[in-house]
Amino acid sequence: MTRMRKTGQTAADSARRIPSMERILSSAAFAPLIEEFSRPAVKDAVTSHLDDLRRTQTPYDEHNAVSAAKKTLSSSTSSSLQPVINATGILIHTNLGRSPISDEIWTAAREVVTGYSNLEFDLDDGERGARDEHLTALCQSLFGCEAAILTNNNAAGTLLLLASIAAKREVIVSRGELVEIGGAFRVPDVIQQGGAKLREVGTTNRTRARDYASAITKKTAAILRVHRSNFDIVGFTETPEIAELIDVAREKKIPMLYDEGSGRVVDLARYGFATAPTLRELIADGVDVVTCSTDKLIGATQGGLILGKADIIAKCRKHPLMRALRAGKESYAVIAETLRAFATGKHEERIAIYKMLATPLETLRDRAKELSANIIETRCALGGGTTPTETIPSIGIELPATAQPKFLKQRIVGRIQDNKFILDMRTLRPEDLPKVKATMHSLTQSSVLSPQS
Repeated sequence: MTRMRKTGQTAADSARRIPSMERILSSAAFAPLIEEFSRPAVKDAVTSHLDDLRRTQTPYDEHNAVSAAKKTLSSSTSSSLQPVINATGILIHTNLGRSPISDEIWTAAREVVTGYSNLEFDLDDGERGARDEHLTALCQSLFGCEAAILTNNNAAGTLLLLASIAAKREVIVSRGELVEIGGAFRVPDVIQQGGAKLREVGTTNRTRARDYASAITKKTAAILRVHRSNFDIVGFTETPEIAELIDVAREKKIPMLYDEGSGRVVDLARYGFATAPTLRELIADGVDVVTCSTDKLIGATQGGLILGKADIIAKCRKHPLMRALRAGKESYAVIAETLRAFATGKHEERIAIYKMLATPLETLRDRAKELSANIIETRCALGGGTTPTETIPSIGIELPATAQPKFLKQRIVGRIQDNKFILDMRTLRPEDLPKVKATMHSLTQSSVLSPQS
């Protein structure tokens, strides 16, 4: 009984020792928090902390109260999205936000993004304009298309295209192209959500032009070719050339559509990858409409371009889904500046992923030497479902696998290979080096990167 009374007295004493809310908030220790977060917000955070003290019968301590309130306020008013340093050796890393935007592109786009713009205003007539026409002239020049519109990603572009020209009708696709991309998004689902009916032809590994031709009926709205994105089929395979499909489409008088996906503006052979048709070449060859992402090989922010015949693009513009799938001024500004870099031949100077691709191995080796670690030869991937089976030479440094958690804590992402932690120099930008150096220095001091490790 005596013990219970003593406990009760202790709890009461702890409660009595908690200052009034007015006294707490008037303390100089809380002034910076009130300045940053506002008095009502700090009051709520302190109230929560005091409730914890009463529940646990813990005495009030001002230092602990300030720390607890700051932690509560920071977590409740911040996004979990943070910048990271990409040293994985994957240039277009979907999990890390795909293509980075260079300072040159962002500076050029900044004025449009941070202020007002003529997004939907005609400066010549002083009347309402159309946002979907801002990229038309640039895309006509760069890709040779008749018209172009921008959606918020490539899946949206394909969805809008099919909804506009193939609703309740059949779209013919090879079984070998019914891909699933990241996040469990599947091409058949996109087709069906667009209101079209999927008509599969051929087999997983072999499809011929005659398979398409024999499947076409009065119900057929279009032929659709889909870039395989994140995998390849090898061995006993056959896929018709795009020219063969264009001939079939012309003969049957239906549109030839191509979900190219990756956004290949230039030939990547000069960087060590296999040659494949560019967007301009596909349109010149006779593809009626091409859709692609803008944050993959174009190297801009997220978006989806629909490029091709003016009559088909006009149907997309008028479709009710256009409003739901349209992009904002930020996307227009960044994507326009990125496309302009291609149009002026400055992509290796201004677009981040092309700067990385064009960096010589010796420059990467010099970058690695600055980090005072074991230098190794590595292979670097484009990523983003663009060239799934191809890599190019790069340079990296090799650290103990035990170093990975310490680097992750500093938001530096590498990769584990053969039980070693690798930092690849091709995706490690020059401006990232100081932080990587500092992290390595701190780990050396703590013996994590000592020779014995």
